[in-house]
This record gives sequence, structure tokens and C-alpha cells, in this order.
Amino acid sequence: MPPEAGPKFDLVIRHGRVVDGTGAPAFPADVAIAGDRIAAVGEVSEEGARTIDASGLVVAPGFIDVHTHDDLAVVSTPAVDFKVRQGVTTDIVGNCGIGAAPASDAFMDFYKAALGAILGPVGDTLWRTTEEYYRAVEEAGPSLNVASFVPHGTLRLLAMGMEQRPPAADEMAAMTEMLAQGMEAGALGLSTGLIYPPGMFSTTEELIELGRVAGEHGGIYASHIRDEGDGMLDAVAEALRIGEEGGVPVEVSHHKSMLERNWGRVEQSLRLIDEARAHGLDATVDVYPYTAGSTYLAALAGRGDEITGTELLIVSVKHQHEYEGMTLAEIAQRMGLPLREAALRLLQEEENAVVVVIFGMSEDDVQRVMRYEHAMFGSDGLPLPTGKAHPRLYGTFPRVLGRYVREMRLFSLEEAVRKMTSLPARKHHLRERGEVRPGWFADLCLFDPETVVDRGTYQEPRQYPDGIPHVVVNGVLVVEGGVHTGAHAGRVLRHGG
Repeated sequence: MPPEAGPKFDLVIRHGRVVDGTGAPAFPADVAIAGDRIAAVGEVSEEGARTIDASGLVVAPGFIDVHTHDDLAVVSTPAVDFKVRQGVTTDIVGNCGIGAAPASDAFMDFYKAALGAILGPVGDTLWRTTEEYYRAVEEAGPSLNVASFVPHGTLRLLAMGMEQRPPAADEMAAMTEMLAQGMEAGALGLSTGLIYPPGMFSTTEELIELGRVAGEHGGIYASHIRDEGDGMLDAVAEALRIGEEGGVPVEVSHHKSMLERNWGRVEQSLRLIDEARAHGLDATVDVYPYTAGSTYLAALAGRGDEITGTELLIVSVKHQHEYEGMTLAEIAQRMGLPLREAALRLLQEEENAVVVVIFGMSEDDVQRVMRYEHAMFGSDGLPLPTGKAHPRLYGTFPRVLGRYVREMRLFSLEEAVRKMTSLPARKHHLRERGEVRPGWFADLCLFDPETVVDRGTYQEPRQYPDGIPHVVVNGVLVVEGGVHTGAHAGRVLRHGG
């Protein structure tokens, strides 16, 4: 006699309330998984090899973190527990014009000197192409999916170092070729960080030309714009111009308006984006649900207004770890120096390896951007090897669901999930992800809408959220009962594939 057939499904999730990611109203349904795909959504009579009782839980697509700096973390710490524990099943890296690839010996020297204390130590690893980096991610086997931009800053550094001028023809050709190679390897597009060297030395025309290459390959242009303070509106207009003249969709990264005198201007910037959309440009923004940002102190050193006009919390240093958790004002008082002079001395003593949290945004502005129809969410967390980090690294998505949906009712649960799933999947051309739909990949997050919440604070940020018991990546339970299972089911997601 032939052997008995096994269960039809590998996993059946019963009695949950499905929020499918499209923005449609929630509905009760079972969800069955076979292999790495969703096999059925509705009433499932057959048994699975495993069953989860999702009574009281929402079954949603896994969250897509559109703005991360986990480039090294997904290789060196492939469990990526600080993301999967908050329901993230896809990490998009290579943002703000900086990343792990393409690289060169000169880039590695720059990375070790300026970025290692922020993004994590890179050791002697060198990925000269985007494809080499993708292979390294696949070999590391992270617990979540990884997609990447080609970072403009690395292209410029490889082509022309730290030169503060427009590129010569051969330098432009070199950047164009490296970008095209990255796009052909499956990158999502081009990212820029226009407040950081060397990206800050670029011209608009240079970015239009590179944006055109990304657009011709079906990619997008994601930008940490040139100014998020006094010149924010001009900087948004520049990003939109790059999209319009380069023929490439635009994503304005972590959209905000810094410094109190600029609060409220996001209403005007969102109007600019709507006008561009009305003329046919696919323009969107991403946002994190906090009134404090984070960057390295050296990026602010030449901008005294952002040192004296905001509260800066020191969260990571290289040597004097007693400073971690102190404000710059407290350190300046200890040093007996004015704020700006204290900042420069601290940078000298710490070899520029100082990461800060910046309290400079308005809660009203944050909510206005979060409510925007074409806004999605990105954590923008820095996976610091030491220090305190920013609580968004551990809590971005549960904070949206707990604070802004359940407590403040800023928007519906269905709308929040859409902004976390189908909207970013469509924008970044991540095929067959971002919705709970039969035949699509089984990336799922199961959470309790009554208890889901972030727990991290600025003084104690490294705390996992509550209310997210189960996370499925490509059909595999990566989080079960609130505990990481040790499964490494993530994949490299290439543009359009």
C-alpha cells in the first residue's frame, strides 16, 4: 500500500482576525501555509502539521521596515532579533547614501574611521559589488528578508574620494556604471544622504543623471534630503525635481522639520509632494513615530544651530562610556565649556565616534506626516554595537500600533497596517509580499491589538515590545510565543523578483 499522505498544510493559523494589508476592513479567517506560501485564507477544514490558535490576535502581513541601517547587522547578527521581535519580516538597507557595498580599500578606511562605531564593526570584509554583498547576506542566513539600495555616498567615494566639486566625465561614468551594476544585481534604487560627506558635495544635476539610471532599471530615488531645518522646503523641492527630470519615483526619507522655528512646515512640504503627484510623479515619504532623531555628532559639528537649539542626548561613544545617557549640556557643564566647544572636544576625545539622539521635532508634525496618505514607516535605527541606541531600533512598529492606533486613534488599524505592508511593498516592487493573499509569500505578523506596545525608553532603549507572540518569515515560525525560535528563514529580495 502507498504511504499515507502527510498534512496538506505545514501551518494553519485558526480563529484570527485578518487585516490583509490593503486597507480593507478586518475579517475573521483561518490562514493556511504550505511551504513558503499562503495556501488559503478563509475557513480551513484541513489540519496542518502545526496549528496556532490566534483567538484574540490580528493576523497581518509581516511589516516592511523601509528605512534601516542594518547593512552589517544582517550579516554579523543574523538573528536580527531587535527587528523580528517587533514584527518586521523585511529590512531595507543601504539608506542615507551609506552602506556596505560597493566598497574599495579607500572606502573601508573611511568606514572604519567614521562609520564602524555607528553601523557596527566590519572587520576585514570587503564586498566590491552589490552582488557580492547579497551573496554574503545569503550565506549569513538572516531571520528576515533583506533588500538594499545602492548608496550614492559610496559611489562618490569610490569614484572621486572626498572631492568637493562636480564629477568629471570619467568619474560620472564610473558612478553610473557601478549604479547600473547594482541595479542589475537587484537593488531597489539609489539612496542619498545629502547632509553627510561626500554626498553633501553633489550637485542636483549629478543626482538627476544618477536618478535617471535608477529609473531606467525600474528603481526609485530615496533621499535623506539636503536640509531638514530652515531649508527643508527647498530640499524637498530638489528631491522632487530629481524625480521629475530623472524620470524616477521619489521617497523622502524620515520626513520631518527640525528646530522649533520650523515646526509646522511639513504641512507645506506635503502640499509640494501632492502637487508633484498630481503631475504624475510617484512621490512618497517615510516617517518614524518619535519626536527625536539620531545621527552622529560630527554631522552636526558645522551647524551650530542644531547643537545649541536642540537637546542632544549622547547614546554611544568609543571610550568614555560614562557619558552615555548624559545630555551634551550636562557634559559641557562637567567640562566647563560652552555647548559647541564641548561638542568639538568630545569629538576629538572620542575620535569622532559619538552618536546622539536629537530632540528637535514637534509631535504635531510627526502626527501630520504619519497621517499622510502616502506615508510609510521606517525605523531609521542605528544598530550600535555598544551604548544605548534609540528606542526606535526595537519599538517603531509596535509604537505605531499601541500609541497611535489604540491609544490616540490617529488612524485605523487597517490603515496603519497598510502603511507598514502593501504600501511599501508596492513602492519598492517587492513582488507577492505585503498582503495576506493566497499564493503570496507567507510573511506574517500575529499581534494582540489590545496589548501591543513598545517598551524602550531613551535611557533604557534595548527592550523588546509586548503583544507580538508570533512572526512568520517565508512560511517559517521565526518568533513563537514571543521567543525567537532560532530559525533563519530570510532571503535577499531583489528588485521585481
